[in-house]
Amino acid sequence: MSVEHPLRIGLIGVGNMGLGMALRLREAGFAVTVCDLLPEREALAVAAGATQAPQPKDLAAHCDLVIVAVVTAAQCDQVLFGPLGLTTSAYQKFDVMLCPTIAPLDVERFAQQLAGQDLGCIDAPMSGGPVRARDGSMSLMVACEDALFERYTPVLRQLSSRLFRISSSPGDGARTKL
Repeated sequence: MSVEHPLRIGLIGVGNMGLGMALRLREAGFAVTVCDLLPEREALAVAAGATQAPQPKDLAAHCDLVIVAVVTAAQCDQVLFGPLGLTTSAYQKFDVMLCPTIAPLDVERFAQQLAGQDLGCIDAPMSGGPVRARDGSMSLMVACEDALFERYTPVLRQLSSRLFRISSSPGDGARTKL
């Protein structure tokens, strides 16, 4: 394993894509905390050196960036804003990267809600499948503020050999992918 990277990463959803991302980031020296509905998926990440958080809200205190790798907009809404969601944490010093392929209007709504709590949002739908998520060769279509892009470029480059910087407006990444 390489030297620990100063950025701390959370990953909500360690299914087919999320687990590959978690393992890739751990190998690159990032501190990774995971949360998933399935304990056996979390256990695979923990075996590789990640830590486990019981609920999305528990990730906040341990992360600079929380990557959401769930499937649907409803799941995103739940893990971000539900009763045990990320934004219910008293600790509010993290940014969020949305990786699912969801409607641009949903991404825009989530970004606005996050901004209302002074939390940054990176719209970064992914493409490539589990093998490419694991080896860092998947595609990411990124739309976010320039400062967020610059701050998290080390994470984005670890995850993607095909990094497309679309714009500074969350929702545009989703539009491009769709």
